[in-house]
Amino acid sequence: MKTVLIAIISLLSFSMQSQNRYELQDRGEDKLYLSNYITTMSERKIIKSEPIIVIDGIAFHFQNLEKQKLPLYKNEIQEITPLDREKGINIYGNFAENGVLIVTTNRKKSSNKHE
Repeated sequence: MKTVLIAIISLLSFSMQSQNRYELQDRGEDKLYLSNYITTMSERKIIKSEPIIVIDGIAFHFQNLEKQKLPLYKNEIQEITPLDREKGINIYGNFAENGVLIVTTNRKKSSNKHE
């Protein structure tokens, strides 16, 4: 029983830590918007729990999000589209095994930089 409880706690801790990597720059509940979206998509088996996030063409791999937050606020998100698994792997290689989410924002584009 003790071993099972430890395993469950470890799994929950890992899951929470994983989803924290997808926090937005917002405060409060809004910072969890993308994390909650990923959880829902994962439960529906559309993606796995550690997808690549592509924001306006710039890819953010799960492994790199430990060091930086996504440069994104909830109110900037215009659309989130899961990329077909095969297409994702063709574009991003094996990193896309867990899925790819394409995030389109309402930011104004100016000479390849975001304002």
